[in-house]
Parts: sequence; structure tokens; C-alpha cells
Amino acid sequence: MFSGQSFKHGRIGTLDLNNNQSISTPILFPVVSLITGTTPKGGGLWKYILQADESNGLLRRNKPVMSQVLHFLDFIRQRSQSLEKWREKGIKQRYIEEVSPPLTSYTAPLFLDSGGYQLLWKKSVDLSAYGLSIENGQGPQSILNLQQDFGGDIIATLDYPLPPNLAVEEAKERMQKSIDNAVTMALQLKLNSDYKPFLYVATHGQDREGIGNYVRQIFDQFNREELKETNFGLAVGSLVPLRGGHKYEIIVNLLLGLQESIPENKRNKTPIHVFGITGSLIPLLAYLGVDSFDSSTYVQEARSLEYINPENGRYLHVLEMEELTCNCRVCQQGNLEHIKNALTSDIRGIPAHNGHYKSKYYGDIALHNLEMDFRIVEKTKDAIAADSLQEYLIEHTENFSKLRPALHFIAQEQEDLRVRLSRILIPVSFQNKQKNPVKNQVISLKHTPDDFNILSNGYKPLKNKQVLLIIPCSGGKPYSKSHSHQFISERLEKILGEKTDLIQKVTLSGLYGPVPEEYEQKPAIMSYDFRLEQIDKVQSALITERLVSYIERYSDRYIACIGYATSMAYRIVLEQTAKVVSDFLVLPVKPKSRRFSEFYRKENVAELVEQVNAILSQF
Repeated sequence: MFSGQSFKHGRIGTLDLNNNQSISTPILFPVVSLITGTTPKGGGLWKYILQADESNGLLRRNKPVMSQVLHFLDFIRQRSQSLEKWREKGIKQRYIEEVSPPLTSYTAPLFLDSGGYQLLWKKSVDLSAYGLSIENGQGPQSILNLQQDFGGDIIATLDYPLPPNLAVEEAKERMQKSIDNAVTMALQLKLNSDYKPFLYVATHGQDREGIGNYVRQIFDQFNREELKETNFGLAVGSLVPLRGGHKYEIIVNLLLGLQESIPENKRNKTPIHVFGITGSLIPLLAYLGVDSFDSSTYVQEARSLEYINPENGRYLHVLEMEELTCNCRVCQQGNLEHIKNALTSDIRGIPAHNGHYKSKYYGDIALHNLEMDFRIVEKTKDAIAADSLQEYLIEHTENFSKLRPALHFIAQEQEDLRVRLSRILIPVSFQNKQKNPVKNQVISLKHTPDDFNILSNGYKPLKNKQVLLIIPCSGGKPYSKSHSHQFISERLEKILGEKTDLIQKVTLSGLYGPVPEEYEQKPAIMSYDFRLEQIDKVQSALITERLVSYIERYSDRYIACIGYATSMAYRIVLEQTAKVVSDFLVLPVKPKSRRFSEFYRKENVAELVEQVNAILSQF
């Protein structure tokens, strides 16, 4: 049972860093892309988030920020000379020297994550063009070299993330590799007299016991003679999918397991960071002893034109808003009419919207959303300073009712909170009301493209299908039950009715290539987890080849073959396929951007439905 006496309940003051800087806690590190090209001057909406908005840019406000060291792969692919220019001076110095009007200074802490999510999740990311390698144990040193050259004040160790429901043995293997990397990087730092950042050890676990064992191993390893004097914090990863699934009680249990496993004499000296979770969870995280957190959600929301309502924290679609009612520093300078006009314009690449590029208005939405997080952080700090965090947290959960079960979960181990909740809130039952709860599908990261190939298993297409529809895979399995696939199915059925049965849906798996609907529940399909990235050229070429072969082999069975995708990686595969298969139609024809959010845009879906309806009108 977790003791309230040893619980930090939030902590305010400063955390001293090895380089004599300090940061106030709790603190929010906005995740940013700092290397957005060959110079610091460009970068679309990132330019405005960072510095082009002279009043609200994060660097101009001297706000601490986080970036991961492999973001350059998205902006300067295969251009080692451009990367070297960033490494020569460091990120801060290049911004101070090169942007206009100049930054007077930038002294806030720069937190550089290792890029483990991007690097170690994939099997074929090639860094050789940049003179880097993660092969043969070179990963920790290569990443540390980047972190040093870029000038990170705070860094995180190279880790192996754990997707939800990963097979237990694979999870243990990945956690051990993460621990080994942490020790290696700490030893390398000890030998480096020129670079002394504050070190966060990336921390993972599938449950309370697992993360507890992980933390105890870390402290045992850092208790060895050569690392005894090393100060470090714990940075908890693999929580973002849990937050996305509203599995707050699991998050709470993991953080409780982490806290109780830190040695008593280290508990108030070991800062705790949580990767990728902010927003309404900030007060809850602080109550659980988390000192800092980071988020890129504010940018993801902006790209989907989602604007956080300052009154209730819910999302509004910008194009459906009638006025700006927010008084934050960004909205005070904003103009909703200008924002709408810019975002609905087809003009690209020139500053044609009141003298601004369209990306400026995406930046406005992002910075507004971030301000809403900053407000929650400030309220949380005030509550900690006033020794009233528990009261603030209870009040906060009245506005965000989805958090209430998590608060009751904590109360099971804290009598004072349990008593207070029994007087204020309706008790929440934690009993699973399902007599036969559905067991989560165990996944594996060890699947390869050879585990399923529709071209070599004797497949015969279903009869009486007239339209072949290719759409990208989803995180949820089976694909047809996922939100994205159901969204398309519902839109088609609404217009086509029974004619929907004439469509052969085939999913484009980033790992396997074409997966006909009737194969979706095969073990190899249900248990893999893989995300195709634009930089993964080898894998993209493989599934393009398989898709081309599939269409060429079976296209004569259909009167039309259509692909629908908007996210960059899958869109590229479809477009490359269309170059080989001339009668393969890729929709939407002209998406406003190549992002997943465009998948749900009304105009794009309508284009798909109209095309299919026209084709099937003869039936």
C-alpha cells in the first residue's frame, strides 16, 4: 500500500542542473522541431511557434523547450552537410545569430530526447548518410554525440518504447536494453569533461510491479562505484497510448509503482518527468509527484484546426467558430476572420493573407492551445505553493469528469483523499461490470514482412465485387473495427446502401502490404504493430512493389481500383503505385495537405463517396 507520508504531492522550487542552471517545477516543456531546414529561419508553422511571432514565439519568450535529436530526418533528409552546420554551433547559438529580428538571448533549458521512439521502433532507419550508426552497440554514443553538439542542457537516455499489450517477454527484453543504454550513456558522460547536462533515465513498465523492478534496477546500477556521484532523474515513457485510450488508472498505477520504488533517501532528490502527457492531466500528474512533462498535442490539434475552448477545455473546430472569446496573449492579437480566410484559401507558398503565410495562422492556433496548458500549469503551481493541491485537483476533476475514476483510484491508497472524496463526489466503482471482459490482443514487434504476404498464400478474391478500395491500416485491430475504417464505411453506406457490398476493401499494411478484409483476423495481422514512416524508404519500396503486383494480378476482376490516403507515408506508396498502374485512381486528387487529419475532411470523404457512387450507379 502506498504511504501518503512518502508522497510528494507536488513539489515547487527549483531542480538544480549539473550546468548550474535551474528550472521551476512543475514545468511544461513544449515539444518543438528546432532543426526545420538548413537554417533557423524557415519551418512552416514551427517558424511562428519558435520565433517568427515576435510576441508569442517560445524562444523569444525564453520558454524551455524539448526536441528529439532526430527531428532533422523530417527536414534535411540525406543532407549531412546541412546537419553539420547545426552541430558546429549548436541549436541555441544558431537561432541567436541568424533569425531576424535577432533574439537578444535564449537561456532557458533545452531538453533533448534521444529519438528512441523513432529510431528503435523501426527496423530500417538508415543514419549512415549523416555519419551515424546504431549498429553494434553504437546507438548510445551516436545519440549522445548529437545531444552534445546540439547543446542540450537536459538529455534523456536512448530507450526502447513499449506499445500497449506487447508480449511480456519482448517487453522485458526491450526494458533491459533501455537500462543497458542508460548505464552506457551515464558512463560515457562521466568520462566527458566538456559536457555535463542533467541526465534523465528513460523509464518503462507494463504494470506497477514491472516499472517498480525497472526503477530498482536503475538505482542498483547507478549505485556502482563509478556512477555513485551521478545525479539523474526518471523520465517515464510509453504512456501516450494509454492516455489516448483514457486508461488513466493504468497511468496512475505505473506512477505509484515508480514512486514507491525510488529509495527513500533519493525520493525528494530524483526529479520525475513524463513524456507526452499534459492538458487536463497536469494537476493529477503533479499530485502523483511528477515534476515536469512535455507535449506536442498543441501542434497536432492545430493541424486538425482544433481550438481549445478556454471555458471548458473542450475542442472547437476553428472554421465553425463565430468569435474568439479567449483573452490569452495569443488571442488578444488574433483575428478570427483573418484565420478563417487564410485556412480556407487555396493560395500556397506566398504571404497572401494580410501579409502572412497560411502557416502563421496554424501557428496562432497552436500557440493558443499551448497557452491553455500553461494556464493549468500556473494554477497547479499556485495550488502547490498554497499547500492546496488536493483541493485544486478535486475541483479540477469536477470540470474534467473523465479523470474522476483516476482520482478515486488514488484514494484507495490515501485515506485523507478517500474521506474527502466521500463527502464531495459520488463514489466510483472500480469493479468490472462485464461478466466476460474482452481480453486485449497481445502484440509483437518481431513480426517481419515475411509473416504475411497475400501474393504467396494462394489467395483468390471474392466474387461479385466491382470496386477495389485500398485504404491505410489502423492502429486498432481488426482494421474494420477501428475508428478510421468505420468512418469510411459509414459514409459509404449512407449514400450507397446495399451497394456497399460491391466494394472489396483491402487494407494497406505498412508491414505486409495488401490485406484483404477477409484476412483481417489472421494471427499475423492481429498481433503486429508497425508504423510506416516516410523516411523508411526500404519498407515503402517493399509494400509499393506488393501493392503494384496485387493490383496488376487482380484488377481485371473490378471495374475500378481506388486508393484513399492522406498521410504522407501511405500517400507516397499509392502515388508510386499509380505511376506503374495507369488506371489506379488515388483520392483525394488534391488534398490540402498530406496529413492524417485530412483523412476525415468532409470534402475529401465526399470526393471518395461521389467517385464510388458514380462507378456503381449502373448496378
